[in-house]
Amino acid sequence: LCQGVIINAMSSANPRPTFSFPTTLDDLELIGRMKRMVENQSQNIEGQFKSNHGIVTIIESKRHFWSPWLHLEIRQTEQTREVFGRFSPHPSIWTGFVFSYLAMIVLTFFSSILGVSQLLAKQFPLGFWLVPIWLMTCGCLWIASQIRQRLAHDEMDMLKNLTESAIETSFDSK
Repeated sequence: LCQGVIINAMSSANPRPTFSFPTTLDDLELIGRMKRMVENQSQNIEGQFKSNHGIVTIIESKRHFWSPWLHLEIRQTEQTREVFGRFSPHPSIWTGFVFSYLAMIVLTFFSSILGVSQLLAKQFPLGFWLVPIWLMTCGCLWIASQIRQRLAHDEMDMLKNLTESAIETSFDSK
């Protein structure tokens, strides 16, 4: 049923790895299977589903700072339907990373403007010396995200494999 599983950047530099499984099942059946997956694994995971979306996480008692959140969406393509999954950190951590990157971009921009202004005023361009600091900070944030992904790799694999098995498994009781 899930022939041609596509894994996009599960082991690359992508800050939010994705995957998708093609399927011929309808939305209600897929959501039902995913809900039963969560019920069957309630000692490890919890989830919320609505319409054609879902979020699956590690239960709070086992969750770590680096534990992934799996966002699932049922998408209709031209030929078939697919279950699309995207991993991310806890929403507050993701928001912190995004705002940190944004702050570094803004600081780099204003440091560059300061450097140009200092050059035009025939002063020492101290602003240009700040740019590498902000860029190195962005690099450190990226490295931190890669470390988090490596720490969460086993949990990400578990969530992906459970999703795949839920899609492939036929349930006798509905």
